[in-house]
Amino acid sequence: MIKKVFRQGCAAAVVGTVAFSAAPALAAELRGIGLSSGAGAAQLTLDLTDAAPQKVFALDRPDRIVIDLPHTTRMHGLPAPAPTGVVTSVRFGTQPHGTLRIVVALSHALPARSSWGSGSQRHELTVSLGEPMVAVATGPKTIRPAHAVGDGERDVIVAVDAGHGGVDPGAIGHGGTREKDVTLAIARTLAERINAEPGMRAVLTRNRDEFVELWDRIARARAAHADLFVSVHADSIADRSVSGASVYVLSVHGASSEAARVLADRENSADLMGGVPIDGNAALGAVLVDAAQDQIIGMSASAAERVMTALEGVGEIRKAQVQRAGFVVLKSPAIPSMLVETAYISNPLEERRLRSAIEQARLAEAIAAGVRSYFAQYPPDGTRFKQERRSTLASASEGAAGTP
Repeated sequence: MIKKVFRQGCAAAVVGTVAFSAAPALAAELRGIGLSSGAGAAQLTLDLTDAAPQKVFALDRPDRIVIDLPHTTRMHGLPAPAPTGVVTSVRFGTQPHGTLRIVVALSHALPARSSWGSGSQRHELTVSLGEPMVAVATGPKTIRPAHAVGDGERDVIVAVDAGHGGVDPGAIGHGGTREKDVTLAIARTLAERINAEPGMRAVLTRNRDEFVELWDRIARARAAHADLFVSVHADSIADRSVSGASVYVLSVHGASSEAARVLADRENSADLMGGVPIDGNAALGAVLVDAAQDQIIGMSASAAERVMTALEGVGEIRKAQVQRAGFVVLKSPAIPSMLVETAYISNPLEERRLRSAIEQARLAEAIAAGVRSYFAQYPPDGTRFKQERRSTLASASEGAAGTP
């Protein structure tokens, strides 16, 4: 039973639909979708290639919100976000005349409202469910937390990726510890530490024990407009005496060592555990090597060096320099990315450390400190970090000018 059709669009003058043109000649594509939740509320963010008319309405028995996007297709392989908070599921469907339907199942009835972004986000549709949220620990799109700054001074966004998951357990220690479990625990703690920092916000690519394809991890970071991607892992090797953390960035010219190449090959085969053929990642097989890509890899290395330095303060480092290899999960063409091997799960002592909540917190604190140090030195435009750096440089300049 239809309960209510909500007003849509910026002017909210038309009930049910908003037409941006008489009839779109070309179909829009949904290329990203994110979900965040707070206490009794949720927010869905749709990243489209073009603005499209939308219709949002509620149904009951069971309670759900339906979003219809005429003349819109879904990008191949784009997954629905995982359930969180009041949202029990999100699923896609198709309707006549090329309408993409998104159904958001709810634990109870909630009001809905939608709005289009502006500026660089003008093709981003936000559907808010329930009361406005004040802070959210996870999810790619959230209302600004209490510590955030005003308009034009956005938070930096860090995509935290817990390696493996679901049918892919990752490496398994001698004591039975599974990599997918410890990486999720560390990732969650890391997200909490990042969210506690003024001017920073974390997005988890997975927040439960689920299988996520390598490409989907990148897609979720892109949908969140992440400024940095950090993939958390726990290494394994036949020699159980080997220990220590290491940090990797992408290489398009070969691995920095044979061990790095072997590790990358093993991590890149993770999709096979979920039944995804290697050909399914053909789009990621090659990386466009140009000035922009070189710049992203350079930024990745700068961030990785700071994280590695911070990790030295909490434990042993396996490699003194940032390592390079062709990790698929690091192949985002626009987001600086790193992969952190927090410890060797194959080492009995480090396996026990990885299972300890205290040690997990120490690792998360170190990674968060390294990330914050990177953004303080290299702040993205429009962020609080950028404003603080400008103020610091201005103060230094004024002090130098006033020196006799």
